[in-house]
Amino acid sequence: MAASLQLQNVLSSSTSPYLRAHKDNPVAWQEWGPTALEHAKAHQRMIFLSIGYNACHWCHVMEKESFTSPEVAKVLNNNFIPIKLDRESRPDLDEIYMNFLTATTGHGGWPLNVFLTPDLKPIFGGTYWPGPSSNTGVPTGIDPDDRPLNLLDILNKMTDIWTTDRQKCLNSAEDVTRQLQEFALEGSYRSTQPSTPTGSDDPEPLDLDLLDDALSHFVAKYDREMGGFSKAPKFPMPVNLRFLLRLGASIGADGRKTTHTRFGFQAPIPSILGKKACTTAAAMALHTLLAMSRSGTRDHLGHGFHRYSVTPDWNLPHFEKMLYDNTELLAVYCDAWALSRNPEILGTIYDLVEYLTSKDSTIVRPEGGWYSSEDADSYPGTNTKEDKKEGAYYVWTMKEIQSVLSDRDASIVASHFGIKSDGNVPAKYDIHDELLNQNTVFINATPSVLAKDFKLKEDEIVKVIKAGRTKLEEYRSTHRSKPEVDTKIIASWNGLAINALARAAATLSSIDESRAQRCRDGAIRGLEFIRSEMFNSSNGKLTRIHNPAAAQDDPARDLAFIDDYANVIKAAIGVYDLTLDFQYLDFAFKLQSTLDKYFLASTSGGYLQAAKVDLQGKASPDQILRLKPGTDNTVPSPNGIIASNLFYLASYAKTAPQFQSDLSLGDRLHRQAKGVIDAFAVEMLQHPFLYVTLLGAVVMESLGVHSLIVPHDMSLEEVQKRGLRGFSRTVVRGDEGMRSGEVMICTSDGVCRPLKEGDLDGEKIE
Repeated sequence: MAASLQLQNVLSSSTSPYLRAHKDNPVAWQEWGPTALEHAKAHQRMIFLSIGYNACHWCHVMEKESFTSPEVAKVLNNNFIPIKLDRESRPDLDEIYMNFLTATTGHGGWPLNVFLTPDLKPIFGGTYWPGPSSNTGVPTGIDPDDRPLNLLDILNKMTDIWTTDRQKCLNSAEDVTRQLQEFALEGSYRSTQPSTPTGSDDPEPLDLDLLDDALSHFVAKYDREMGGFSKAPKFPMPVNLRFLLRLGASIGADGRKTTHTRFGFQAPIPSILGKKACTTAAAMALHTLLAMSRSGTRDHLGHGFHRYSVTPDWNLPHFEKMLYDNTELLAVYCDAWALSRNPEILGTIYDLVEYLTSKDSTIVRPEGGWYSSEDADSYPGTNTKEDKKEGAYYVWTMKEIQSVLSDRDASIVASHFGIKSDGNVPAKYDIHDELLNQNTVFINATPSVLAKDFKLKEDEIVKVIKAGRTKLEEYRSTHRSKPEVDTKIIASWNGLAINALARAAATLSSIDESRAQRCRDGAIRGLEFIRSEMFNSSNGKLTRIHNPAAAQDDPARDLAFIDDYANVIKAAIGVYDLTLDFQYLDFAFKLQSTLDKYFLASTSGGYLQAAKVDLQGKASPDQILRLKPGTDNTVPSPNGIIASNLFYLASYAKTAPQFQSDLSLGDRLHRQAKGVIDAFAVEMLQHPFLYVTLLGAVVMESLGVHSLIVPHDMSLEEVQKRGLRGFSRTVVRGDEGMRSGEVMICTSDGVCRPLKEGDLDGEKIE
């Protein structure tokens, strides 16, 4: 009876590279959609939902060990509806079931594997489970009877439970789903207060002391030796570093002339937290960024940063490269440069600009846009019949270094990059000897130290290192197979790239005009690509994944999520700020209108992860939870981004001549921004360090957004020279009747006057 449904693997037609990689598995994988979900209901089978992404190392391990196994495939195909899902294509579903896993086990990660009832409620889940013949993760010498359960064991147990005690499974899934739904409603001010017709119960603005509370958390977690704010594994978390740098840069807002005010929080932040606290915040961030810049987490022979470090010293990475990590790191390194003027920081900016703009970069799509990621695993050589290995493209033996370089140069380069004959990977992080005698590449010794050790001039050492790096990169690219690139173009992550390049263009404009122009061109071209290829002008909707082959009536063309809108709106504002070209600001307003229509939570404030309804007004059938993402993660909180976007848009609406026909628009957008903050107020009071992007919006609410109205004929160079752009500021062109050379400054309550010398140094605008 159980085997009456004969499923076939359907992934060969998928548009996702991650799903297509499983097309030859004996598992009869289905894609998430009406057909597969209807099979589950019609045949009353559990769904085995396996969620991963293309650059995920352990996803590849699990495929090799389990999903190529005929034993595993037989059990899955005969008893379950096996569904493969790309988390990057459906972040809403990934978020729902990751919420379940972390709530029930206390941890999460990928691959994410969950057993669901036919009505999509979760029963049981986990991350990586070993295959039936795997020794991965099993200590040497362990009794076979004491080994951990493998996937086949779990599948057989779940099959037995579903057959013999199905109602218990259904009841358990119902209970846990109800608890998750209740938890999703908790925390916001509006969900804990009775509604009133007047709205007079609106909370007071959150106190800026919350910034101090968040900072105290980071001070307590700070690794004083190696940087970062955790033990191993260590993630870059640029969103937290940017918060700390903004605190540090706020010291420049105490009345002293400085370029720091271009991105730092305004006065009176230093008087609230204390200048020492703000200085400490900046020092922690700069130490961490310099440690990362020198570490094995950075690709010193190519460009960009790897995902995270397995070790506390940042030197043994998980080798995948993600677009969103590198875009966010570019933006935060620009902030670090503005604060420190450290040439090492500037070198890292140049490296990231190269990664995101070069025509030779594997992450840059020649026709426009940026790809999603580069895989951690690759073939050790050019023979694709061998098994892929994690980091194979990036690690080196001493013998390889010596085969490429002369004896003298090999010694110098090896010393510089920490290369050892017996490898530099700590044994406790390589229990299966997969990296035996291998070396990751990091800055172990500076040219000045090496000059003394090798009794050479420092400039000669620099030449040797530069030439050696070039030769090693050439060898690597010709003698090894490059990691696979996930060619999905995701609106959200492309928005992050556009905004980062706009930030870099402003940073580099007075340092390196050639690179600044590359950044400007890249940002504008990226936004134009989204407008022309990923935006439906007839209904105002974005599409999350660029797929030119999709039919015009394909619902997926209009499937996008909160982060897509939040980040593309921010990108449009960033490109407008860079160019003062109104068409980009107009695009931001159009997208905000769509976001409000489909994602705004009508009663509790804030914005939902997925649209409330589709174009036909129907609620999505696969949303068992209606989540509002507020916390920061590896990328900024979408609701935090939206709150800041709304404050900026409100300011533009009040001062730009193009919006003067609707004088209520600015006030409405301002109220919406406050509503987003209010929606997370209770949670922010409890754990402010989880909401640092929203804390930036709290600063904007408390201290206001200042708008600068410049003459219609003022050049972009003059705007840049006068330092008019910055955090919590907007710049608009006045009408043609405005006096040439005069700049007006307007407070958030609409009071305007001519800008005076020193106004922007202290941000104390009366």
